[in-house]
Amino acid sequence: MRYFGRKNNRKVGEPKKSFLKRLVSYEISKRQKFILVSLSLTAVLVATQVVDDSLRFQTIGFLAGLTIFLSIFALWGELSGVKYFLLLLLPAYFVAGASLFYFLLPIRWLTRVPFAMAFAVSFYLLMLTANIFNVAAIRTIALLRAAYAVGLLFSLLATFFLCNVLFSFHLPVYAIVASVAVIVFPLYLVGLWSFELEDFISKKVFRYALVFTLASMEVAAVLSFWPIVAVNSALAMAMIMYMVLGLSQFAFQDRLKGRQVWEHMAVAVAVFLVIVVSTHWG
Repeated sequence: MRYFGRKNNRKVGEPKKSFLKRLVSYEISKRQKFILVSLSLTAVLVATQVVDDSLRFQTIGFLAGLTIFLSIFALWGELSGVKYFLLLLLPAYFVAGASLFYFLLPIRWLTRVPFAMAFAVSFYLLMLTANIFNVAAIRTIALLRAAYAVGLLFSLLATFFLCNVLFSFHLPVYAIVASVAVIVFPLYLVGLWSFELEDFISKKVFRYALVFTLASMEVAAVLSFWPIVAVNSALAMAMIMYMVLGLSQFAFQDRLKGRQVWEHMAVAVAVFLVIVVSTHWG
């Protein structure tokens, strides 16, 4: 079964329209939209290299806003209700985090061009995942399990990128805790909602998101006193999200068993040991 594009309604003998004419008349397929949006955002990302440092955050805000606009264009058709809000959060957060991380890279094409290429492919996959959630909210499809894994991956990447920049500023504890809440709560909300795919945000999803956010805020407060680098702090925040969202998927599907708990705990312990060993306690 195909989930991209629309049927060809061109009459026999009618001349084929150019891509530009089909674009302005909204007749291009969804796959073509996803490719066009990914390339457009990548071009803007690369163009930010010439932007002055004083305009860095304004540029990132413009890029995040452009992401929302282009995502609506790409997903237009089945968007309705709460999906107008939730399906746009992860792309916007991922682009904001990736663009912030992009500014931290060395100013040379050897590092930034591969990152831009990876960004283009990643955003295309993200659009495919959002489309699967968009369609799966209406009817059951076979690709939903793969979409869960990809959605979790991009949630972890967005959390890692944003928290890495946040902890590198060495802000006061209250500012770090509040910023972490702004970062992780929407991502928890999207991740948990994808396990139900209802036309609304259920009380269960909201409660889980709130509890997970509070736990992340507490860990962030502890990490702000540790003598660790920003990368390790961001890794810890991403690890927490991996553990709670991974276990929540099994819990929402009534398939949570002790084996899954121990597997996720083993990953958490391994990451914790890496952070402790790599910390300069002197």
